[in-house]
Amino acid sequence: MRTKISISALFLFCFLIGFAQVKGPEAYLSYASYNTPSGQSYFETYLTVKARTVMFGKSTNNQYQCKVKISVQFSQGDSVKLSDVYNLLSRETTDTSQRLDFIGVKRYWLVKGEYVVLMKIEDVNNPNGSAVSVSGKVNVGSSADSLAISDAEMIVSYTPTQHSSMYTKSGYDLVPYVYNFYPQSIKTMNFYVELYNTVKVFGNSKFAVQYSIQNADTHTLLNSFISTTVYSPDSVIPILGGFNIEKLATGKYELVVAIIDKNKKTLQSRAFSFYRNNAIENFAAKLSGAINMSGTFVERIRVKDTLLEDVKCLSPIASMDERGFIEQVSPKDDTALLRRFLYTFWLARNPGSAEQAWLDYYAQVKLVNKLFTTVNKKGYQSDRGRVYLQYGAPSQRDKETINPDSYPYEIWEYYKMNDGQVDKKFVFYEPSLATNDFVLLHSTARGEVQNRQWQMVLYKQTVGPYSVDQNSMEDPSGEDSQDQFSNPR
Repeated sequence: MRTKISISALFLFCFLIGFAQVKGPEAYLSYASYNTPSGQSYFETYLTVKARTVMFGKSTNNQYQCKVKISVQFSQGDSVKLSDVYNLLSRETTDTSQRLDFIGVKRYWLVKGEYVVLMKIEDVNNPNGSAVSVSGKVNVGSSADSLAISDAEMIVSYTPTQHSSMYTKSGYDLVPYVYNFYPQSIKTMNFYVELYNTVKVFGNSKFAVQYSIQNADTHTLLNSFISTTVYSPDSVIPILGGFNIEKLATGKYELVVAIIDKNKKTLQSRAFSFYRNNAIENFAAKLSGAINMSGTFVERIRVKDTLLEDVKCLSPIASMDERGFIEQVSPKDDTALLRRFLYTFWLARNPGSAEQAWLDYYAQVKLVNKLFTTVNKKGYQSDRGRVYLQYGAPSQRDKETINPDSYPYEIWEYYKMNDGQVDKKFVFYEPSLATNDFVLLHSTARGEVQNRQWQMVLYKQTVGPYSVDQNSMEDPSGEDSQDQFSNPR
């Protein structure tokens, strides 16, 4: 089972992240129950703490380390059956700018049954922080007589055990994966389960175990994700399995583990839910139809780096789905897929002349790259470049770069935008004073960031803290940003 702070309906966590400072740790939890060959049952917790949400403290080795206090309690009715308190530590470091998430695995021996679990997490190095707690019901152990499949531990990797540790199980060191979400960057899904009581059911006869991935809504097995292995009965049978999910498209799925007899009848099965996000494969599927690109402009783009950049610069005008694809493309992606995406992108927008539509847009990309490129990003990647490409050139552009009492800023006005909106304003400012990267601070356009205290932000370096109720102020040097906003010129 996997959960998060917040997690699933079975085991509900909540997490708090403050705006000015961290108020409580953010952590992700998964758990699983197993039996030993002798029939004892135990419950394991796998906890990942997000290092960015906790503080460093000095360690005994004169280095820095995060320390989180974990309190766990198992109860039945009014009776506490087991409790535990321990500190979960990050790696020691001398560089506090490097914040690596850290994992804790704990095992609790419990009699088979249903328990209420209470877990509390506290940042030892943050005395002003709040504790994060969760309570939920869990089942420990499985039947001693009938065929059973344990919970599944999803794992990042596994290696043969050299020295026993908290990660050791059945001769392997298992590094847990506590999330039920698999982003495109993760190429494999691995798991560990155990089978119980196969001797009592099969005697000396062999049986098969099939694990597969199925669509969570239709329960249809995916043919590319089915694996079957034959086993001989034993008291406990550990199963380490997994799939390469690089070609698994975005969607809701279930990992299914099934025990099958010699007549191909499923005697027992369990399903474990997960979600996959894979924009690249999603668009590969969508673009797999027969499209003749022979002789088109995309065929003339021979250099892969150029093709990749041509795709990326579409982001300012792309749909949400298209942007998901664009944000995940990389030099290792298939050239044919990149060409197909670029061509169909413009074919959908201008069926009569996809090439001319591309050339017109690319001329604007070159212009914004010339106007707005900074030391670390290209013009189309900047806020000003994105707005320019998305809505066109502003009708008025008022620049203020020499006012000593404010950050440098620009106010853009659109009499009519290319999406039909009229009389809309954009305020950009440059808080670093060094990079020429003007950030969008406020806009009156639909769907854009709005900040009623934009004036206060502009003058913050001069006037310091301001009231949350204050929306405007006079410029100390006599300028009037509100007038410039109302009447750009």
